[in-house]
Amino acid sequence: MRSTLGRAAAVLAFVTAATMLAPSALAGDPGLAEHLFKEGVAAMGRNDWVAACEAFAGSNDADPSPGTEINLGVCNERQGKTATAWGWYRTAAGLAEQRSLRDRAELARKEGERLEPKLRKLVVELRDTTAGITVTRNGASLPSSAVGREIPVDPGEHVIEASGKGKQPFKTTVRLQPGPGVDRVEIPILADAPEAKAIPGPSPVPGADYASPTTGTKSDGSTQRTVGYLVGAGGIVALIVAGTLQVLASDVRSKQKDAENTLARERLGVRQPTAERVKELETAIDNNKTQADGNQLGAIATGIGGVVLIGTGLVLVFTAPSGKSSGKLKLPPVMPVVGQGYAGAGATFAF
Repeated sequence: MRSTLGRAAAVLAFVTAATMLAPSALAGDPGLAEHLFKEGVAAMGRNDWVAACEAFAGSNDADPSPGTEINLGVCNERQGKTATAWGWYRTAAGLAEQRSLRDRAELARKEGERLEPKLRKLVVELRDTTAGITVTRNGASLPSSAVGREIPVDPGEHVIEASGKGKQPFKTTVRLQPGPGVDRVEIPILADAPEAKAIPGPSPVPGADYASPTTGTKSDGSTQRTVGYLVGAGGIVALIVAGTLQVLASDVRSKQKDAENTLARERLGVRQPTAERVKELETAIDNNKTQADGNQLGAIATGIGGVVLIGTGLVLVFTAPSGKSSGKLKLPPVMPVVGQGYAGAGATFAF
């Protein structure tokens, strides 16, 4: 029994490492992020705030940075989306603190504090205490912890919906005015839905149970499983190295974007930067880009190697003979596994 649990735990460790580390090690498109960032800066220069937000959002999806997130706060604020802008300022402050960029963190924090008194807030009150009631705002699920509380929202129309098993759905639209204030929406007790009539299905066919041919006694596969564990462990180490290289690449990329942002801002200013200043900033941009590209390529290559090793280890473990005979072919139950920053599937196996 103890041996079975130990082997199952080792396999689970391989799966968890692959689902959690591989995305972060292989995520990011710095070339796309840089291109979209420059498009956003150009759009800001011509006061096209919608296009600027679209470009900065794409850049941040490809490669997040505090400078890009501050710009997202600026372009959303210029469109009157105060809550969205406030959220981006706070996100930028947190990311800057994480990367020890204190100037960026202080700038983003001050912008958020300046905007906070101007926020419009919405309170969604749910009168129905039936378990399983789901509340959404503009199609996005509203956590139960946010129900009944003041939440910052952008001015404009908001669609509030509520639904539950065996209940008739509720839907209403509210329009919030710009400026500070609190609006409330009350969701009444949901009416019971009409009972659906059951439709008779086909009768079960006798003797329909599926059974595979009886397999013979299998040889002991402990050696193959041990090799699989060792190969998978090597893959985990490779993913950890890839993750470290990715973090280094992100930090250097952030410095590159900060230099680009500074150069663009100085060029838009009344007093143009000197040739020496422009050369200094362009040199910093090129050096940081070269270093970040090297770290990024190393992360990708190492991450791919780690994923291949883990996959090979899993194949060796799952295909190893168990040394037991079975009568019917039983597939292991597969369950979804979802967490912050990763998603995958898990299964229970006995060896």
